[in-house]
Amino acid sequence: MFSQRRVRSGRNHGSRDPLSIETPSKTSGTLHIQRKGPDGQRREITLEEWKTAVAGHEGLRLSDGDAQQVNPLTHAVITMPNRGGDAEVWREDCQDWLRVFWWSPLGYVSFPAPDPAQRVEQIRLDLARSLALHLDAKIYDDEGREAD
Repeated sequence: MFSQRRVRSGRNHGSRDPLSIETPSKTSGTLHIQRKGPDGQRREITLEEWKTAVAGHEGLRLSDGDAQQVNPLTHAVITMPNRGGDAEVWREDCQDWLRVFWWSPLGYVSFPAPDPAQRVEQIRLDLARSLALHLDAKIYDDEGREAD
């Protein structure tokens, strides 16, 4: 359900400097860690709150630099700016840090929806649930429905 894309970050990852980034297939969508008030309106998760939550979780760290991805059709390099809150998860199976959480200045955090058949992706969902709990937030799908 996820396609593996090779991207580069501002950090040195050995001689090849690749950083894999997981992106959802067209059918899987994106999930969001959000806070909502009693009226259903989104309440902001500040960058400082997000950084504190990331720091409190083993196997998770803030990313350095922007992510870059090569469009496989046009070969154009696409830069995805890091607004200070991108976070990476340590993947034991590939021995690398993978950028999977993106903090938005609009006050929420997005990440690719996991494939239920992939255990390693379920571990990431468990991490997202823990982060949401720490932030007094919940996980929602692209349509705003609670996904947890």
